[in-house]
Amino acid sequence: MVVELGAAGPAQSEYLYHFTGRNGDRPNWVPDEIRLMTGAQRLEAILWEEQFRAFPPFGAADFGASGRPCVCFSECSPEHMAQLFRWGHFSPWGLVTTREVVNGLGGGTVAYVPQEEQQRFRRAGLGHWAVGTGNGISWMHEREWRLPLRSGTSIKINGVAAILVASADWRPRRMPAAWTDGENGDPLAGPGESPFAVPFEDYPRLWRETPVWVWDREAEQVVEYEPGALC
Repeated sequence: MVVELGAAGPAQSEYLYHFTGRNGDRPNWVPDEIRLMTGAQRLEAILWEEQFRAFPPFGAADFGASGRPCVCFSECSPEHMAQLFRWGHFSPWGLVTTREVVNGLGGGTVAYVPQEEQQRFRRAGLGHWAVGTGNGISWMHEREWRLPLRSGTSIKINGVAAILVASADWRPRRMPAAWTDGENGDPLAGPGESPFAVPFEDYPRLWRETPVWVWDREAEQVVEYEPGALC
């Protein structure tokens, strides 16, 4: 469903970023296999799985409860994104989508509220929609949007506008994607179709079919590549 949200103002952005290179602590309920990955490794896993794995965010429920799983995004104009990287809160790895896509799936912006008000959200079972401020930390720099999942802990990727990477030299791993005849190169339905069948390795479908935005650290802006240009 397409949802019209109106034009974004100069301090806003039409684009939302799911940064896989978020720097800092992660909830202890996120598996070690994910927490120990680099931003590039998380991005690669998402590209191959074609789904977001969701986890309850910090503060979404009272102590001892984890809350509702969410996929998290940051709304970033180019200037704001450059500042996030200068501050070191994020590194340039992730997937880009739009406000309309996330809103159409049931997501929206979080409320940045005093901690007493955050408790009211929790008591109403809506803790995933509020981020507490105070104690010198507001987290408002993230300009966060969340997509709470109604069921399960993962959601298939929908509406990807671009893939964000830190270097034009980076590529995701190639993996077996099909079978070909090693003698003549003809495609095969499977390994049993020919005694000369060999696996054909390729990049993830999203990498081949989606624009890639490379972050130019010197110029502090993205360089856009057409789908397939970095294959």
